Amino acid sequence: MNPPQADFGSHMLQKISELEKKSAVRLGLAEKILLAETGTVEQILSILTESETRVTVKRQLESDGIIIRESWITNKKTGSKLIAARSKIFPQNLPRKAVDEVRRMEKGIGSIIFDLRMETFREILKIGYNSKAKYFFRIYRILYRGKVAFEIREEISKIR
Repeated sequence: MNPPQADFGSHMLQKISELEKKSAVRLGLAEKILLAETGTVEQILSILTESETRVTVKRQLESDGIIIRESWITNKKTGSKLIAARSKIFPQNLPRKAVDEVRRMEKGIGSIIFDLRMETFREILKIGYNSKAKYFFRIYRILYRGKVAFEIREEISKIR
């Protein structure tokens, strides 16, 4: 019989603790939540900032069957940037309606997934800290029907 495994929350708590020690920076509760969050980032940011958020697609290119998207999530009240994201989108692993929405560049990925009621799974690959630019980041995948549909790197600004 295998020994019981630590739950996912304990695993992320350990990873965050290691990151704080390694970077010598103390994370606030909001940053810890954002690093560990496996749901819709736009929604959690709205709750943490007590404001609606806006996703702005800054740039989007399609090449070799992959869409590369750079976007910001900002606080609608203040206009401050909360997260900068760079996404790789794999259209071959998504329903046609989702790809059409991505190409319109009007919505964030989380909103597209929610609006289309897509059942997805998020897998956090890495969390880290950029000591020169002083921001935390995470890299994660969103799987749809067992295939990687999105790979996203988010740079997290200080949440007040």
